[in-house]
Amino acid sequence: MENNRDENSAHLIYEMSPAEKEARMLRMPPPRESGFFVNGEKIASFKASDMNGKKVQLKDLIGKVVVLNFWFINCPPCRKEIPELNKLVAQYADNPDVVFVAIALDERYDLKKFLKDNPFNYRIVDDGRYYANQYNLNVYPTNVVVDRTGVVKFNASGYALNTPWWIKKSIDESLAAK
Repeated sequence: MENNRDENSAHLIYEMSPAEKEARMLRMPPPRESGFFVNGEKIASFKASDMNGKKVQLKDLIGKVVVLNFWFINCPPCRKEIPELNKLVAQYADNPDVVFVAIALDERYDLKKFLKDNPFNYRIVDDGRYYANQYNLNVYPTNVVVDRTGVVKFNASGYALNTPWWIKKSIDESLAAK
């Protein structure tokens, strides 16, 4: 196969400043809505238990910003976004008004094995296919930010470079709107 690249061509790689990254994200279109949720509409509640046996019920989280992630272990884009999502959890670690919940389709045994080498710092609900089905969800990962009033602020399926940025933007806007 012939290489069509000019011998004198070069590529320059440099790290962008935070302001440059912010400007780039603002120029990018937001990720497309998932089709399973509608921004501006109330989300239907669910009741589950996380892997530590703690109850998770959306209606009990009114007054807090809730970030939901629907995923499964053998989903490459789900695995790719985990480190970025963990950074978001770290940024809000001291804010009790932000709750991160991951609904995993996998069973507890498989999740425990996976999480030993791949930490995911959300509260994780195992065996979550029932909850995904409640929202007719069938594309992963799907991320949802629910504001303090129980209204969907952001939702998107798949993984895009700017998904974590939009999640953070939605969290910050929801926190600011008291």
